[in-house]
Amino acid sequence: MNLFKLRCPSCGETRARHRIAPSRYSPVAPMVVGGILMALVFEVSRKPQFRCEKCGVPFGAHTLTSRLFQILWAWFVISLAVGIIWVFLATVMQ
Repeated sequence: MNLFKLRCPSCGETRARHRIAPSRYSPVAPMVVGGILMALVFEVSRKPQFRCEKCGVPFGAHTLTSRLFQILWAWFVISLAVGIIWVFLATVMQ
């Protein structure tokens, strides 16, 4: 499956890479709105950071797992927006 093949954007290397730690910050907004579970989904849906061992360039690339969790995160945000609109329309129509 070449859909999620990780490739260095600088030199095109596909094998010589290692994962580096992303910049740390607290996902407060997802935790407030969706709880700890949504904060975890948000964190896993972010692009993992890699460093090419051939040229040393750091780059971010989605993996299959991060794409799946990105879909879950988008579904959560869309359902939250629809719910807010639904409640707003229900109160306005009364």
